[in-house]
Amino acid sequence: MPDIDRRGFLKFAGITLASTVLKPMPPEIAGLGKPIGLGRITEWRAWAYSDPKPDAVQQRSLSRDTVLAIYDSVSTVGLMRHNSVWNLTRYGWIWSSYVQPVENQLNPVIRQVPKEGFWAQVSVPYTEMRSKPDDEAHRLYRLYYSSVHLVVDYVVDALGRAWYQLKDDQVPSRPEYVRAEGLRMILPEEMTPISPTVENKRIEVNLEEEMLYAYEDDRLAFKTRCATGAAYTIEGLGLQNFVTPYGQHAVVRKRPSRHMVGFVGRPDGYDLPGVPFCTYFTTEGAAVHGAYWHNDFGRQRSHGCVNVTADAAKWVYRWSMPSAPYEDVVLEVKHGGTPIVVT
Repeated sequence: MPDIDRRGFLKFAGITLASTVLKPMPPEIAGLGKPIGLGRITEWRAWAYSDPKPDAVQQRSLSRDTVLAIYDSVSTVGLMRHNSVWNLTRYGWIWSSYVQPVENQLNPVIRQVPKEGFWAQVSVPYTEMRSKPDDEAHRLYRLYYSSVHLVVDYVVDALGRAWYQLKDDQVPSRPEYVRAEGLRMILPEEMTPISPTVENKRIEVNLEEEMLYAYEDDRLAFKTRCATGAAYTIEGLGLQNFVTPYGQHAVVRKRPSRHMVGFVGRPDGYDLPGVPFCTYFTTEGAAVHGAYWHNDFGRQRSHGCVNVTADAAKWVYRWSMPSAPYEDVVLEVKHGGTPIVVT
């Protein structure tokens, strides 16, 4: 595809994105009314209960990646103490830690991709990454809502359907394709710095509260619940300590997206493409980043990182110093990184 310069790209993108088309919400169901949102089951199995409480009758077992309309949300007593929120679905009440809030937004296709590519975020509950631009080609990964990916080309298949070619930071030479309508281009202005002239910034992560706080000159500018590192008992290995490291840290690296892979072959292994908006604060790899594989914020459950929602991770990425240019796949920080204190 022909290259265009950044100014032309932004002009074109601004025109096309204005015509975004949304898929309609599911229809109303008698007795439930109009849906207030959508959710995706994140666990291998999650139960729908007759009432929003742990001792209610289990009515239906739902498998991972089931997408459900949500009709109500209430706070009572959760399955665990850190989260008391339940979501009402057509099958009953589901504990919200097991449900990722999602949207189902289709997007106009960007047909002219700049030579450096552009960042895009999955805007549907999930979509399939294929080895070729063909719905029957080998599936490499399932890409989930809010994950972020680098688009490097636009192609059309034999049936005239639009695909984006992606570039993976772990395997950059591997051909990867995804249907284009399910990815929303992230405009450069969405990643511009927040409060760039404020010199005295710091982030505090409180492991007891499972909260992240951001301060400007000792004034609270932002806060969000998080899920920090935990200690796990791994079969054959015993207790493994992944608690987020205490102490004084600082931003050492920033990436808009990272394919995180670790402990493959172990029960706690993970392989997560497109982890959104990673702000690293240790050279060993601990970072504040978005998490699309759970909605379980408020307790320890990671391998040392600070999990937050994708929107919260984006805010931290934009606000923390130094600022990262839109085009940067990775920014290495030698000095001047925002302090991050873990207590």
